[in-house]
Amino acid sequence: MNYMQNIERASQAEAAHEYLDQTFWPHGVKAISAWRLVAISRLILAIFALLAIYIDPTQPARSSEIAYFVLAAYVIHSGALALIVERFVVSRPAAYLVHGVDILTFGVVLYLTDGPTSPFFVLLTFALFAATIRWGWRGAAFTTLATVGIYGLLAVLSDDLMDDLNRIVMRSTYLVVAGVLFAYFGYIIERMRHGVASLAGSSAQAWLGGDTPIASVLRRAAAITRATRALAVWRDEAGSLSRVVALERGIVSYDESANRLPKAIDTGGAEFWRGGSQKLPDWLIRGKVESIIMAPLPGGSAEGFVLFVDCEETGEDLLPLASVAAARIGYEIAEQDLRQRLIEAAKAEEREKLARDIHDDLLQSMAAVSIQLTSLAKESEGETEGRLSQVRAIIGEQQDKLRTLVREATGERRVQKTCRVAGRLRNLLVEMQAQWACSIALSVAPLDLVMSETAAKGLFMLISEAIANGVRHGRASRFEVHLESTRTLFTLTIKDDGVGLQQPAATFEYETVLAEEIGSISLCRRVQALGWRLSLDNSPRGLSVTIRGALV
Repeated sequence: MNYMQNIERASQAEAAHEYLDQTFWPHGVKAISAWRLVAISRLILAIFALLAIYIDPTQPARSSEIAYFVLAAYVIHSGALALIVERFVVSRPAAYLVHGVDILTFGVVLYLTDGPTSPFFVLLTFALFAATIRWGWRGAAFTTLATVGIYGLLAVLSDDLMDDLNRIVMRSTYLVVAGVLFAYFGYIIERMRHGVASLAGSSAQAWLGGDTPIASVLRRAAAITRATRALAVWRDEAGSLSRVVALERGIVSYDESANRLPKAIDTGGAEFWRGGSQKLPDWLIRGKVESIIMAPLPGGSAEGFVLFVDCEETGEDLLPLASVAAARIGYEIAEQDLRQRLIEAAKAEEREKLARDIHDDLLQSMAAVSIQLTSLAKESEGETEGRLSQVRAIIGEQQDKLRTLVREATGERRVQKTCRVAGRLRNLLVEMQAQWACSIALSVAPLDLVMSETAAKGLFMLISEAIANGVRHGRASRFEVHLESTRTLFTLTIKDDGVGLQQPAATFEYETVLAEEIGSISLCRRVQALGWRLSLDNSPRGLSVTIRGALV
């Protein structure tokens, strides 16, 4: 991995941990390191334990002086540690040593103060807490064994074992139960850290198995939450399309819908729903659902949310991870939008440069050729003069087309024109039938379908190329062209009776067509340039090309 990728990953991890800090800590409260928290807690406990013996020196059963001396030394030890952790990083061996001193000191204090019935029993709980904060569930498990062993030894050494049996049994049980709870808490923390690191490590340069960055993050998040299905849903900038990336059984699918996102979903944070939710429409969630974890995308990226359906471990424990996943996906959506804007800006600049070159070079050359042909036509007679005039007319037509392209590329045509598609498409297909000696059936719904001039031109060029490819490469002779639309979207389907593609019979989605370069590369790139989507349904009985996009 190169230097820039390391910087990117570090910044992503820092952003994710910052998001977790905002999730766990109330507004205005600064997060504190684990070592500092443990050191301050140790010092407070030591001071109040010493104060308790000072106030009631008769409480220690065996030796008040020794207990007083041990706790005084422990206060000094705790104060020194509190100062050290403020300035230095404690190594792992030193941490083990400090923890061992804590447990040994607590055992001695309990022995000197009534053994298993000592009022300082709470110190053992602190040892469990400190181990969990430092080393997670493993630290909690080993410390539980150590504290239960020490407490059992104190019970055996006690002179009043039978008299205090009920208290000893309850305190022993309390240590075991507390140890289990602390271990579970440590497991949750460890999984959270692993999940945050994994999600922060997702990179646009490191796609998983050809996934897009959004699908890559969704796949990692689904693996962490153990969800049977995961979805990222957001609304595009214009608000006309709802985009969906879904992961189910390891398969990623992409979809667009004219359905609006439900407004009821706009919440301030992640939520857990048992048995699904009426907030979600049927077009988004199908079938029986036992539980859903929802996290909205953060403000500033896109309007949408992330869903994790039927996680193996349900509950609110997964809400912070879902929030981190939503933040990461929101970052990818914003980056994807920015990347697309940069590409479009570069294309616009390149088109303008090309238009200037055409105007300054090619059009001038064609004008010179036209003048020369006019001069030759005047000097020629008969059939030669007619042919020269025909060539001059063709050149004139091409000049007009090039001038139109130059005006469009340089932005001279500011007004967005619209056109009725059905009539112009019918005329185009009549020309195509004559040109390629094939039959073409057309259906348009609604008949008064209106598109922007730019979209219509792109659509007509795609239809022309698809039919030409079907005749030349697929040996097709009959075509069916279906064009239908909703208020903002259209769907175009072109079916032929040719031999299909060389690939096996299957349906190829847009991402697969792009990644594996299936079918006509120029057709696919033209669709991509228009911001539309293309899919191919291949079979021995012919090829079906489906194109979806916006009417504007």
